[in-house]
Amino acid sequence: ISSEDLPTGLKSISGAMAEDGVGSRRAERHNTTRFVKGTNVKKPSNFEGTGLIAIFKHPLSIFMICVPFGIWSYYARWNSAYTFWLNFFAMLPMAKILGDITEELAAGLRNDLLAGLINATFGNAVEMVITVQTLRGGLYAVVKATLLGSVLSNVLLVLGMSFLFGGLVNVSGKAEAKMKEERRPSVRNSQKMEDPELLEKLEKEETGGYTIMAEKVQTFKILGAMVNTSMLLLSCLSFTLVTVFGTMMAGQYKMDSASLEEVMLPVSRTCSIIIISAYVAYIVFQLFTHRTVMADTGGEDDDEEESSITVTTAAVLLFVMTSIVAFCSDLLVDSIESMTADAHMGEHFIGIILLPIVGNACEHAAAVRFAMQDKPGLSIGIAVGSSTQIALFVVPFSVLVGWCIDRPMDLNFGALNVTVMTLSVIVVLSMVVDGQSNWLQGYLLCAAYAVIAVLFWYVPNSTGDETI
Repeated sequence: ISSEDLPTGLKSISGAMAEDGVGSRRAERHNTTRFVKGTNVKKPSNFEGTGLIAIFKHPLSIFMICVPFGIWSYYARWNSAYTFWLNFFAMLPMAKILGDITEELAAGLRNDLLAGLINATFGNAVEMVITVQTLRGGLYAVVKATLLGSVLSNVLLVLGMSFLFGGLVNVSGKAEAKMKEERRPSVRNSQKMEDPELLEKLEKEETGGYTIMAEKVQTFKILGAMVNTSMLLLSCLSFTLVTVFGTMMAGQYKMDSASLEEVMLPVSRTCSIIIISAYVAYIVFQLFTHRTVMADTGGEDDDEEESSITVTTAAVLLFVMTSIVAFCSDLLVDSIESMTADAHMGEHFIGIILLPIVGNACEHAAAVRFAMQDKPGLSIGIAVGSSTQIALFVVPFSVLVGWCIDRPMDLNFGALNVTVMTLSVIVVLSMVVDGQSNWLQGYLLCAAYAVIAVLFWYVPNSTGDETI
């Protein structure tokens, strides 16, 4: 039966059904999903725009002006402090842009599994680039301090600030304010402008304002947090055992540095392969076998965004930005030794406190914002998930890259480093084990990070291959 033989009413019904079918297929074909850095947790919709405008329209982009000045300062032989700080601030927007481009590339593939794999592999691209450049410069202590600092800043500072502000402040998100827009006039009319407290509350909702909350306790899914902290404990076990093994070989068996290196390098490289295999198993767990239970959207079903730029454009931008990041990080690494001598700042403090800010500044702000919007699951996904990726992927990746470029990078992080990391993960585990958080827990995590920063400020620079 052709459409011409149908009555007019049935024609309109069939036409509407056909349009709905085409629209749903089009939406299914074009809607994409963006994930929180280093996890398979879906990211809320971007309300600031789409495409290249959304990537470059950010307050941090103002620091892009530091890129040409940082390059010029190196070749004009300015003081090393200028080269260090200019390239340091230049890396802040480039890290954010590189992360956004990676998201667009993953979203453009229109496949959630591929998007999750790309995000899980290249979510910490800036840290990987800095690691390679620092390895090429032979600054192994800085490499280890930077990787350790990335883990500590995420699990202590970011998670602590998220719990602190999330437990005190409540922010009405733009989506929530938009949903409440339709019912405000009726509420205003019913109250006849007689209740000043209600009117003040409505004004705050309209402006996306914030309120200080008392007795506020946030809840989140326990499984994702526990899996990530368990993986972090596995990495702590691996680093600690290798470090204790190296200390025993040097002390009990009286091995010199050359003999110890012949033993430690194969041990570290073999353990790195095993750790990466554990990370692969973790990816299979969160993307394939337990994908639904590991996902946490913060209690909201946010609309998925359409792919804003093509895969080719995203790939070209990714190549260009990675090249610029690699070049600027090379200049940054070259200025570290002179910088530490002139500014009386230790390389351990630079690696553990300063350099992690480069790759995580934008994610830090996002985690705190999600926590204040009562989405602690997203905050934990950013903080603990990113730490898991660094500890189980970037650290063994650095050892294997050192193997490829003939640099003696090992997993001997030193007694102080592994002690700090292990105790920090245990403290975080005690905070997330019950699936609840409050501002006091956040303050305690920030206080622990401050204690660690004070310790590493007074740690002297390494001599040779010494670790602390």
